[in-house]
Amino acid sequence: MLTKYEEKLIGINEMMVSLGEELVDANEAILSGLKTGDYSAFKETKIALESVQDDAALVDNQIVTTLALFSPEACDLKAMVSYLKITDAFVRAASNTKSFLKNFPAKMDGELSMDIIMPNVILLQKSTTRALKLAVGMLSEEDKSKMKEMCMEANMEEGKSDDLYSIIEKDLFVEMLNAKELSQEYFETLSLVRKIEKIGDRAADIANLQHDSCHNS
Repeated sequence: MLTKYEEKLIGINEMMVSLGEELVDANEAILSGLKTGDYSAFKETKIALESVQDDAALVDNQIVTTLALFSPEACDLKAMVSYLKITDAFVRAASNTKSFLKNFPAKMDGELSMDIIMPNVILLQKSTTRALKLAVGMLSEEDKSKMKEMCMEANMEEGKSDDLYSIIEKDLFVEMLNAKELSQEYFETLSLVRKIEKIGDRAADIANLQHDSCHNS
């Protein structure tokens, strides 16, 4: 029979997984939209993320309450502190995701031609989504060796996203030099693409926090 403390931990973990899956779903919607050119689902997807900050605050409250009630040992304390950092990463990733969902479709209707960068933007979103799925999947993984493997894969995907962003950045600067009158639009587009790269960074953070917490306990 589970102790009340163990039940609390399971409940917190389930809330974390649910929070992470919302982000994964949103980024899969972005990937689908980029592949098909159909951005009609972006507005609804953004609305679905509006509760992430409040949901994360609820998780944090559960964590703090559990810490106060049960005074866990050092190894469990480290895991709980990692959870607090992970919820913060979820909120930051959600903010970047919402910004992309809100602003990117309008760029496709502007004067700037996106043809040259779209293949790499799709690959960038693919790597970011993959990293996020692996990081969130680690929350439910109990096998430490499998968790280590997932963490390595998440970091590899994040590394790919960094490389792809650098390529996109270079291509956009070349285009900007050839069309100086559109320089503002190029910078705005690059800023939006950077949102995807930042989501990948947060995914790696989440994976590393989970791995470190588990393997140092």
